[in-house]
Amino acid sequence: MTPALRSAAPLAEQPARADAPRPRMVRRVPPPPSDPDGIADGSQQRQAEIQLALAAQAARFDAMMKVLAEQQREINAIVDLGMAQTKRDDQLMNEWIRLI
Repeated sequence: MTPALRSAAPLAEQPARADAPRPRMVRRVPPPPSDPDGIADGSQQRQAEIQLALAAQAARFDAMMKVLAEQQREINAIVDLGMAQTKRDDQLMNEWIRLI
């Protein structure tokens, strides 16, 4: 049976293929009951601490990537300079060879 000739039955009624991926089941966890002050057993405070730590880590990573990018630009400039110097040296050598 070709895909164009499939039945118009809803997906629930069609048999599942053996190689088809199974849908992932997402387990919903209800939020914990909160105290009168709005903090649920310190978990919200813990989540805030985790978020601050992640933000600090991301900032350190971004700073490190900026430094690495600048170093890579400097390396590329030095390599380009070396290639230009080699090209000039080759031209000069060719001029000397023509004079001989």
